[in-house]
Amino acid sequence: MPFELKTIPGENLARIRGWGKDDFASTLAAMRAVAEDPRLLPDMPVLMDARELDYLATPPEVSNLAAPNAMPMLFGRHRLAILVRRGAQFGVARVFAAKAESAGAQVEVFAEEALALAWLKGER
Repeated sequence: MPFELKTIPGENLARIRGWGKDDFASTLAAMRAVAEDPRLLPDMPVLMDARELDYLATPPEVSNLAAPNAMPMLFGRHRLAILVRRGAQFGVARVFAAKAESAGAQVEVFAEEALALAWLKGER
């Protein structure tokens, strides 16, 4: 599974890293597994680093991933900052974020880690 969750004791932040080749089914399964991990505490902000992930979801897959029932333990319980490469990955992630936000999630997309962390910490 090309996703891993890391938490650092004393840091109120979960870090998810995705890498390598993937597809819709394995991405959804991996994200559901991460969302159910007991280290991911309720209301803990999440930084998802997808810069090394080679998978780009198709428009129907984006809609399915952003649906409220796709990852209910992740949506609505966590602020999610997605860190991506510029270009196509950024565009796909923005569409995902817009769809997820309309379903009640708090999601933003960033190309710079410092900006993502500032948003998660509530800094503007």
